[in-house]
Amino acid sequence: MKTLTAYQEVKQKITEDLVRGRYPMGQALPAEKDLSKELDVSIGTLRKAVDELVAENIVVRRQGRGTYVVEHDLKRLLYYFFHVVKNDAEKKVYPKVELISLNSAIANKEEASKLQIKEGSPVWRVTNRLSLEGQCVMIDQITLDKKRFEGLNRTDFINRKGSIYQMYQMEFGQSVVRSSERLRAGLAGKQHAEWLGLDSDAPVLVIRRVALGIQDEPLEWRVSTLDTSSHEYFNEIVA
Repeated sequence: MKTLTAYQEVKQKITEDLVRGRYPMGQALPAEKDLSKELDVSIGTLRKAVDELVAENIVVRRQGRGTYVVEHDLKRLLYYFFHVVKNDAEKKVYPKVELISLNSAIANKEEASKLQIKEGSPVWRVTNRLSLEGQCVMIDQITLDKKRFEGLNRTDFINRKGSIYQMYQMEFGQSVVRSSERLRAGLAGKQHAEWLGLDSDAPVLVIRRVALGIQDEPLEWRVSTLDTSSHEYFNEIVA
């Protein structure tokens, strides 16, 4: 077994505290001198550990105020997780999300593999319609492990305050900090064509995403189908 360095041990301890909820989303970590004393390490070792957590978008430094646990506000959602804009548009617009269905199901082979659960485990399947400036541009099909999201229901989903990722964080203690995506070209097909207002053989972009938590655990499996006739996938690295 590989031995952890001092700063890696500190990073692991802080991460474990975050997972346990010791440091709530949006709140500050203890001051450096207090946290280094508690963990019995130097300020330098602590800073190196926190640097990695910042790089992984788990915490954020705010000039003159301290280091805070990341929470999913609108700006973060737009820059890190929502990547659709009108063709050649520079400004991002927050999407309107409309729930089509939320059903209980059992995980198929692909869903089980992506969520790292057993095939046949209970899951939620959610289908959303996303619109920009009144036009439906994308369909999201989401799979969630029922054990992580116990008690999720249609009414709470529709009436949530904020984004879906904010709901995961605030209601279920599941914080999405990064995602792994693969893109492929495809055809709309009958059902997606109906939802998107396209012909069934219209070209679409299919985005397959696993959303990952603080400890790189898969929290959500999502397949998004994007109408690219007037909108495009947009990605930008933000420091």
